[in-house]
Amino acid sequence: MDSQVEQSKDFLRQVWALENTQRPGFMIGYVGPRVKNGRPIPSALFSTEGPDTVRDRILDPAKFLRAQLDEIDAQMRLRGDFVPSLCPTLGLVGIPSAFGCEVIWWENDLPAVRPALSEPEAAFDLPTPSVRDGQLGRMLDYTRYFIEQTGGRYPIRMSDIQGPLDSAALIMGHNDFLMAMYTQPEAVHHLLRKVTDLTIAFVQAQRELTLSLGCEFIPSMFQPWMPDGWGVSISNDECVMISAGMHDEFHVPYLNDLSEAFGGVYLHSCGRWTHQFPSLAKVHNLRGHEFGASEAPFEPVLEHFGGKIVLACRVGLHRDLKFAGMADYVRRVRAASRTTRGLFINVDITNGLIDDSWPETDLEEVYGLCGEE
Repeated sequence: MDSQVEQSKDFLRQVWALENTQRPGFMIGYVGPRVKNGRPIPSALFSTEGPDTVRDRILDPAKFLRAQLDEIDAQMRLRGDFVPSLCPTLGLVGIPSAFGCEVIWWENDLPAVRPALSEPEAAFDLPTPSVRDGQLGRMLDYTRYFIEQTGGRYPIRMSDIQGPLDSAALIMGHNDFLMAMYTQPEAVHHLLRKVTDLTIAFVQAQRELTLSLGCEFIPSMFQPWMPDGWGVSISNDECVMISAGMHDEFHVPYLNDLSEAFGGVYLHSCGRWTHQFPSLAKVHNLRGHEFGASEAPFEPVLEHFGGKIVLACRVGLHRDLKFAGMADYVRRVRAASRTTRGLFINVDITNGLIDDSWPETDLEEVYGLCGEE
């Protein structure tokens, strides 16, 4: 397995360097309930099958570790550019909970939070959290537990830290946050500053803990594997609801602070974010963008960014724009790509909408479409 993993890392270094001219990077995730030449891969985070609920699994480090190891074992049986790793995450609740947001532990979904602020002005009275406040301490404890239980055999992926804009919106409440951009911009910037500082401090703390225990740290919770020192992954979902000009004002400065701290930024965005192209040009060392190919949509994204940054796509979640199966998804993404440089295809439907009409996925066909012989 070690030689297989090193080969995957070598190839993914080419992907991040935009030097993979022979084929795109790819990995196989959950492709649906019917699979030819393979078996469905269980999701440690999202699967609702088995003896444990999602809540029971993620609140018990032993069960959570076991689920991730089972997922790794299933993925290692398949071809692709997969690097096994463990992710001590709890979803989006980490940073908001440190600022006082109440966590709602859903039984069969990842947890959510209630806003911590009664009004935007209350942002000025927020204390400065530590890297162990709220659920951040649990994430650090899980980091240590995962490493100790496995002897540091598997790299640790960064926990879900969202991004300054997303976390601030959760802390203030989405409606109040968007309105305050117009009516109380000083309060918004004050909150974004505190969130950004805590985000940087937490990533540094998790990285230092991981390295001190002799384990490799991956500065991204998103696929693909990312070399340490190349940046940090940040969610930027809230950007779909604001203009490029507002993104310039309220997010780019804080993304650039993160980029300065970690050597670059790897963004994730749900939804249709293509109107942010002009603003994203102002992000320093934008290393890549992870997105849903049915959401963005993929043709203009590939046309605008192809060969310039890493583009990691998955099927995505869209009620009306759908693919006719995994092979159709891979085929259409490949056809729209001017270059394979930096392209990474995540063959995964975990967060997509499928029904009984979703066809069986032939993994051999997918391998061929991805250029794997």
